[in-house]
Amino acid sequence: MAKQDEVVSGKYFSDAALELIEQAVRDISFGSLTLVIQDSKVIQLEKLEKIRICDQQAKGSAKAAAKEPGGTGIRTRIIQSVSGMEYGKVAIQIQAGQIMQVERTEKYRVGKLTGLHGDGI
Repeated sequence: MAKQDEVVSGKYFSDAALELIEQAVRDISFGSLTLVIQDSKVIQLEKLEKIRICDQQAKGSAKAAAKEPGGTGIRTRIIQSVSGMEYGKVAIQIQAGQIMQVERTEKYRVGKLTGLHGDGI
C-alpha cells in the first residue's frame, strides 16, 4: 500500500475495519456494501447479499475472480471512494464477485454553509 493510502485509510478507519470491509467484498458474489461515513470516519457497514438460484455453479468462479493481483485493488478502490468525505455513504455494487460500480453520496451539514439567511449575499 502506498504511503498516501496509509494516511487516508488511517483517517477513515482502522486496519481491522479495512480488513473487515475487504473480507465482506470478497464474500459477496452478487449484492452490495454500503459504508456510512460520519465526521470523516466509517461508522457503519451495511451488507446486502443476493443469492441467484440459477447461478449456484458460478459462485466458485466468482470467488476466484474477486482475488485481484497483489491483493491491493480492493483496498485502493475503497480508500479512494471515501477519501475527502466528511459525511455521506459509499455504495459498492458487486456482480459475479467483482466490484462493478461505486456510488458516492456526499452530504454537507447545513450549519457550516454561509449565505443561508441572506448574510454574505
